[in-house]
Amino acid sequence: MATAKRAEERYGNLVNSIDFVTDQFGPLQKLIAKMRENPAPPGSWRVTPPDQLTKMLAKSLSHLTALKDAAIRYETQLKTREWKV
Repeated sequence: MATAKRAEERYGNLVNSIDFVTDQFGPLQKLIAKMRENPAPPGSWRVTPPDQLTKMLAKSLSHLTALKDAAIRYETQLKTREWKV
């Protein structure tokens, strides 16, 4: 019984962590929307252009969504079995 309880706890932590990270994307989207491209002279620090950051953010969000979907699909197995690293 302790194994199932521990597995349920880990599953809850996993889903909550995914939700927390996903929630952090909102402020990032607002920050990227405020950015403007500013070409830097050769040899200076460069910042990734806003359009590329938007693409990276969308890709990361799609990966997180896929991870959460997989966690939900396998919820029963994840809640009833011991997790191995």
